Amino acid sequence: MFDRYARQLALPEITLKDQQRLQQTRITCIGAGGLGSAALPYLASAGIGHITIYDHDEISRSNLHRQTLYKDFECGQSKAEATAKYLAELNPDITVEAKSEKFTTNQPISQSANQLLIDGSDNFETKTLLNQISIETKTPLLSASVNQWAGQIGLFAGYAKSKPCYHCLFPELPSDARNCNEAGILGTSAGITGVTQAHIALGYLLGLEGFEPGLVLSFDFKTLRMQKLHLEKDISCAHCKEADLDYTPIKKDQHMAELISFEDLKKQEHVIVDVRTDAELQTDPISSDNVIHMELQTVPARHEELPKDKTLAFVCAGNIRSVQAAEYLQGLGYENIIVLDKFSIPA
Repeated sequence: MFDRYARQLALPEITLKDQQRLQQTRITCIGAGGLGSAALPYLASAGIGHITIYDHDEISRSNLHRQTLYKDFECGQSKAEATAKYLAELNPDITVEAKSEKFTTNQPISQSANQLLIDGSDNFETKTLLNQISIETKTPLLSASVNQWAGQIGLFAGYAKSKPCYHCLFPELPSDARNCNEAGILGTSAGITGVTQAHIALGYLLGLEGFEPGLVLSFDFKTLRMQKLHLEKDISCAHCKEADLDYTPIKKDQHMAELISFEDLKKQEHVIVDVRTDAELQTDPISSDNVIHMELQTVPARHEELPKDKTLAFVCAGNIRSVQAAEYLQGLGYENIIVLDKFSIPA
């Protein structure tokens, strides 16, 4: 896990427990076209543990300018199956299911706090169906659409009494809407919208501030303008006005290993575990007799080398990698795990 997700785990907002929660997350994506082929590789690469893809269509050469996940020789093959193969090769640690069939109300969607519906469809009939399923199964819906130079993304949870559904934004669906084949589209419009959809999905699943139902982004890629709004629930909405559940946001686990100074550490029996690289150690060694060097990505394979009868004090250059290593050991059941504040060590 450290090796594959090291760069996002280096962000102070993303902990090992956050990464493990992504691994336990199940998402269902309807549509593997311009939006899905842009969003899904990033969701798979980020470590979403189980991805189900519905698309009954086949790969077509006229769509390749925006569906860049596919290759020319794959024309005629199932989009769902080609996407699943690509994602499984991209990240072998996750499970990907392909459903080469049209999504209907008969498809099973389980109720789960770690579940998200990703809408990459290109018609209002499917979007209405997904909104209905979102409300019935109490599953958040992240819907996106793109046409010509415009893109739009919305996060909905109409099953909650305080959050809007898709039809709170679109009470009446347009009867004259044209799809991309008829209206035309620049490939990058679909790509940017799809990648942003993946970004919002990850922000929501990680419990980041501001990534909550009611978030709506609208793009005009011709004038390079973006509008962000917070959509309130329409209390007269025929689709979700009866909702009576309280909305429960995904909460980040704020627990982390204790941060201790070098002076306080010396008062107890301990071992310092330095998770920096060899190059860092050569330029800035720690002067102590009881230091074990164990570069961060080697911790999963070497943790049994660490004593369990002493306090293990993890250290790195900026108190980020050391926290990740400490959380990993805590998750394995190790006790007496702390983080040594690198900035407290005398030069």
